Amino acid sequence: MMLKSNSHGLLVLIFAALLFLLLSRIPYGHFIQWPFVIVTTFVHEMGHGIAAILSGGKLLNIELYQNASGLARTQTIPGWRQAFIAGGGLVAPAVLGGMFIVAGKSRTASSRVLLIFSLFILLSCVLWLRSGFGLIIMLPMGAGLLLIARKGSAMLQHFVIQFIGVHMLVDTFTRTLRYLFSSSVNVGGAQRHSDSAVIAQHLIGGQFFWACAIAILCLAIFYWSLRHSYLK
Repeated sequence: MMLKSNSHGLLVLIFAALLFLLLSRIPYGHFIQWPFVIVTTFVHEMGHGIAAILSGGKLLNIELYQNASGLARTQTIPGWRQAFIAGGGLVAPAVLGGMFIVAGKSRTASSRVLLIFSLFILLSCVLWLRSGFGLIIMLPMGAGLLLIARKGSAMLQHFVIQFIGVHMLVDTFTRTLRYLFSSSVNVGGAQRHSDSAVIAQHLIGGQFFWACAIAILCLAIFYWSLRHSYLK
């Protein structure tokens, strides 16, 4: 493969990845990363909610917890729609992360996508987010991203959108992949079926099959985004 001509966007992406790796290794670096972990959980839960709306159901509310888990309460007809909603949360970080990486091709796209994402966070806080911890994290995050989108330099906007995209990529390769092959998860102190287990309950095929299928899909999304943006 050869690099495309957009070398500036690629350099920003590499710098964002190196900073992410550095923060993972230095003392207290995880405290800086932690809000972005919660953002990824937020995206996961909103993925459930958007899938519910797209399948004719409703998103009632979402909650985020200190252990980086979350819960989306939805209303839908039992059956395949429940599997669709469960899958929506699993692929949402990969889809959004891929979009952010593609947006990182240009500073103009980075600014616009960052503005839309910040407004989406703030609107979701008003309409659906109903946990104190979630609001403490997401309201300042949404406001901060909005400030950067409106007043920040083009370079800062470009970097931030790439950094969030890298974080969602890493999260997909680590936390999401582990979660996919788990049958249950601790959500707010209570054990619940994992999303892949819910999918297996409502569709043909076992949990392992659907976990593998979704893992391949998520990895393919990121591969496409990187290939489309920077490689040929």
